[in-house]
Amino acid sequence: MKHVFLHGWARRTTLLLLLLLTGAFVSLGAFTGPRQVTRFGSPPPRRILRRGGADVVGQTELLGPAELDDMYPDLGPKEAAVLDLGPTWAVLYNPSGTAAHWSRELMQQSKQAEGLSLIGRAKTTLRQKLHLIGRLDRTVSGLSLLARDPETACVLGGANISKVYYALCRNSGEEYLNRGPFWIDRPLQDKRPFGRSRKENLKPSLTEAEVLFGSKDPDCCLVRVAPRTGRYHQIRRHLRNISFPILGDQYYERATRQYFESHGVKLPRRVLLHLHSITVPETGKTPRIHVTCPFPPNMVQLIRDSFPAWASEAEEKLPELFASPPARRNLPEPPQQAPKRTKANPPRKPGLWKQLKTKVIGWFHSWRPRRRAPSFAKRW
Repeated sequence: MKHVFLHGWARRTTLLLLLLLTGAFVSLGAFTGPRQVTRFGSPPPRRILRRGGADVVGQTELLGPAELDDMYPDLGPKEAAVLDLGPTWAVLYNPSGTAAHWSRELMQQSKQAEGLSLIGRAKTTLRQKLHLIGRLDRTVSGLSLLARDPETACVLGGANISKVYYALCRNSGEEYLNRGPFWIDRPLQDKRPFGRSRKENLKPSLTEAEVLFGSKDPDCCLVRVAPRTGRYHQIRRHLRNISFPILGDQYYERATRQYFESHGVKLPRRVLLHLHSITVPETGKTPRIHVTCPFPPNMVQLIRDSFPAWASEAEEKLPELFASPPARRNLPEPPQQAPKRTKANPPRKPGLWKQLKTKVIGWFHSWRPRRRAPSFAKRW
């Protein structure tokens, strides 16, 4: 019996030592190697950016609206331009460089670049919670429709909203100039869910396009686009499929930038796609809404300076695209807040009855027997 007891004691001690050694190795990273998992608030992994033919190692540079869009230069860093407003809805201008929602990258750069979230700007401007109906990519400019209550958001989410975009593409467009409007109906793959093949995730997609103006040296054309479905990056992918890549698109950005620089044209660091108009039919919560917005001034200046072959003709036939920025809506003044308590305006001392009431309530809470938290040891 003594031999069996010593054998069991030695076995338990050995097992305990192995467990301790395993925990020590795991904590030091001997088995897991260098950790790549980044928690909330920790810096992201380093990325290699190819800029001008050189490799730059570091974080992705986030440009704000001030560097990419000059539609409203007097706008504050946390303000939004309200173009139309109703009791249950609002239409705002979404400048290029403004993300739709707050994200981790924006949080990390919030001290250097404020106001990069459209929904945050809108909440600050209208002083209420808002619901975004559709969203634009960060490097695209145009209009954004928002609902001011959840019921209107549900109604507008199911409404047949018409949107018209204008894009600058790298193609002379000679084959399509006299063709008129045409349809692109190639099925597209949405963000593929886990466990589904590529063919199973293809969805029907439909886009109406029309090449309006174009020229060679450099090859560039102005295209009007009206998507009928809402797939992921639908306009970019459909135009790319017919050899009309949008200027600034990430798939051809480096080659396109080098091509235009060889012709003396410096492209801005954004996607040259602009949401010009939004039309919403009358619903039970909103009237008929139709809002338009011209190109931002820097985009107008790019067209006039870089593509003179068709810029004057486009300005004559489409003056609404080259008009001055629309006036912003005047918002009601915020309610007056109570003056802050200072030495000149000290807080009023509470009365005798209120002081006595506060003391009695405090004594009651201090003498009241507290309920002890349940213990798992008693249960088991």
